Amino acid sequence: MSRHAAALWLTVCAVALLGGGAACHDAIVALPPPSLSAVAVQANPLNALSVVATFDVQRADSARLSYWTDGDAVATTPSYAVGAGPASIVALGLLPNTGYHLAVAAVGPGGAITSDTLAYRTADLPEILQGVHLSIVGTAPPGYLVTEVSHDSGAFVLAFDPEGQIRWYERIPIHPDESAMETKQLPNGDFTVYVGASTGWQPVGGRFIEFRPDGAIVRVYAAGAPYYTDNHELLVTMTGDGVTAAHLFGYDMRTVDLTALGGRADQLVAGHSILRQSASGTTEFLWNAWDHFSLADWVFVPPNLGLYPSIDFDHPNSLAIDRDGNYVVSFAMLGEIAKIDAVTGEMLWRFGGRHNQFSIVGDPLNGFGFQHDVRVLDNGDLLFYDNGLLHNPPESRAVQYRLDLQAKTATLVWQFRHDPLVFTPFVGSVQRLRSGNTLVGYGATSSMTEVTAEGQVVWQGRLTLNGHALPFFYRVRRIGSLYRYVQP
Repeated sequence: MSRHAAALWLTVCAVALLGGGAACHDAIVALPPPSLSAVAVQANPLNALSVVATFDVQRADSARLSYWTDGDAVATTPSYAVGAGPASIVALGLLPNTGYHLAVAAVGPGGAITSDTLAYRTADLPEILQGVHLSIVGTAPPGYLVTEVSHDSGAFVLAFDPEGQIRWYERIPIHPDESAMETKQLPNGDFTVYVGASTGWQPVGGRFIEFRPDGAIVRVYAAGAPYYTDNHELLVTMTGDGVTAAHLFGYDMRTVDLTALGGRADQLVAGHSILRQSASGTTEFLWNAWDHFSLADWVFVPPNLGLYPSIDFDHPNSLAIDRDGNYVVSFAMLGEIAKIDAVTGEMLWRFGGRHNQFSIVGDPLNGFGFQHDVRVLDNGDLLFYDNGLLHNPPESRAVQYRLDLQAKTATLVWQFRHDPLVFTPFVGSVQRLRSGNTLVGYGATSSMTEVTAEGQVVWQGRLTLNGHALPFFYRVRRIGSLYRYVQP
């Protein structure tokens, strides 16, 4: 038995003892120990930075896979429940073209067992990804940075380590002219990503794909006829690992006279709906912007409007669930953030835009203009990315407002303004981390910055392809684990 395998044996013995197992000493074993046979490792066909261990197990409740390179510490997968018979465990987050040692450990009522050590060498990254890198200045904390990349007819969800190396990926099946957008990790550890050609107003199909960390596709979410699926947000709520509801945007197209706004008399215009679907896909809630907004609410009317084959007037680009279960929605084209009752559809408050109900307090830039990624923090504050189209000069920043619903004030309690200033007229993301830091994604410049609560830069990164900045990413999120959701 190797040094690493012996260490693993001691570890699982200790686990067995602490968990009330019989013990590792033959004299006090009341039940036969687990057995492992037919242990083998093979490539994961869905991810070159992954390996699959297969084995036959008896008399065990759980098993896990340990893996290490020469001279490095042992890493382990989570423990997974196993029955009697064939089983498999997938290791994730490996380095390309690197030799690994692996061993399976199983624990049962009768004790623990560790397999012999096996060897495996990972393959190179797919050629299309070999030039993709996250260039980091500073020290990024542990965890992974997840975003999506589309180029050369390929679409991927990628996870980068703190050194900026790709450590995990999912290749997304796409049709010509499609791309990937809006990816996140779900509470059960699965991931979702939008795939399609829509930017929120084209009469084209699209869908959200849920897939496991090992790359296997689980299910597909879509708005369903007569609505097209919007690409900006999917929320999946769960009880345990079971889906209770999917929350997303759909949109329908109407022919509208936009001559008063500089458009055509027969312009094709999209208006959005919030849809809540049950686990089986049945629509349980529908809220339609056409019933609550008018074209007069449209703040950010694009120049040369008549040249657009189609356009939307509301452009919702983020959906959040408030602490009371109601929706908080960012309508970018309206310059408005609205809270909507998730049962009745009543608009509970409106912040920004032509129907703003709040006075801005303490904001040196006097509010926001065009916004992305509105999130409700644990204390009820709103954290979001202010694209800053109305600022002079234009400037993008991360902002946090505290709303007083009685006094109807919105107080700026925190902001981060990049030095030198950054301006992105579209996309952008924010994420408040457990440390109190904030991750800001300047997607239109393919860059990101993590800052402390005091506004000190911790690290900055730029997403590059063969040394050149990629065109853009939609959002960037830090995750704590590739295997299961861990609050970052």
